[in-house]
Amino acid sequence: MFRLPCKSIVTGSSVRASSVHSFLENPSILSCLRYISSVNTDDDIKEHSFTVSYLMNKCGFSLKSALEVSKQVHFETPDKPDSVLAVFKNYGFSKSQILNLVRRRPPVLLSRPNTTLLPKLEFFQSKGFSSHDVIKIISSYPWVLMYSLENKLVPAFDFLENLLQSDAVVIIVIMRSPRILNSNVENMARIVDVLQGNGVPKKNIALPIRCQPSIMISNLENFKKLIEEVTLMGFHPSKSQFVSAITVLRSMSGSTWEKKLTVYRRWGLSEEEILTAFVKFPMFMRKSAEKIAASMDLFVNKLGWESSYLAKNPTCSSYSLEKRLIPRALVLQFLVSKRLVEKSFRSLAFFNTPEDKFRRIFIDQHAESTQILKFYREKLNLSSVVNSSTF
Repeated sequence: MFRLPCKSIVTGSSVRASSVHSFLENPSILSCLRYISSVNTDDDIKEHSFTVSYLMNKCGFSLKSALEVSKQVHFETPDKPDSVLAVFKNYGFSKSQILNLVRRRPPVLLSRPNTTLLPKLEFFQSKGFSSHDVIKIISSYPWVLMYSLENKLVPAFDFLENLLQSDAVVIIVIMRSPRILNSNVENMARIVDVLQGNGVPKKNIALPIRCQPSIMISNLENFKKLIEEVTLMGFHPSKSQFVSAITVLRSMSGSTWEKKLTVYRRWGLSEEEILTAFVKFPMFMRKSAEKIAASMDLFVNKLGWESSYLAKNPTCSSYSLEKRLIPRALVLQFLVSKRLVEKSFRSLAFFNTPEDKFRRIFIDQHAESTQILKFYREKLNLSSVVNSSTF
């Protein structure tokens, strides 16, 4: 016989007992419970049948997902999870966001709203986060709700605020990596000390933290080795490229680095040329090997530029293929076909120049500017453009 988990109700109030019985008498719930009993007679499943039913009815889980989640959280009355869901709904979380949140962090349903949830939501808002920001942080990283407000969230925010000297910048950093709020403040201080001890100006320290906040939770010894590597490559600590190189190298494994080197070698670049380009502009090694190959194909095969020219002028490598390089390359080919520019034309400004200025300098000056601009806009709007095969 299937056992309904009502054993604790006899000691509770008659109101709560009535509420739970009403919940269990719901036809869809009864059907669910019968199905659970028929597909799995394991005692643990029976023990969690109320939890499974609740997860399906109130949170929108499938039976399979509810069974999985019930292995991590268990309750026999709806009181506590109801109060938790009410907090999220009132704050503006959508049903799908709540579903995802509970799936990733089931114990959140057993939180105490007044002492665990609301103080943290209020803390974020007091620091300038919008409701949308808070929902995005918690939806992407629900573990933040488990961190101690006094021992984790407040000290981490205060440290970053003191270091970055801007609440707005701190918000950007936390939005990019909420996990930084679980950082040990002492470890973050050591990371900063290592950077400053190696000659990095305080004004430059904000750069890697903004681009890659997780740098603040690096293993200290590994971080020291990374600094040594960057120094040996020829970067100077006083330059912004030094910290940029740290973020680039830290974002990839040794095998990934070697894979990118191999791609550049295939296009005729020497080790020295690649390293010189990297030191000059670290983003030269930021793109994936596939994107690097596509960019080189675009410039060398489609436009006829020399690979050595690109290595000496590496800034073009930072731009999006789809949103900038391919549309402008198509315009350049169009201009060449109309004999408005020479086939031997080489200009980084054609790709580096901001949008408005680009149109003014390279399009508006021609008598056919209306036709060229129409062509350019068409290429920008081609959502199907994904690589240089468009040519």
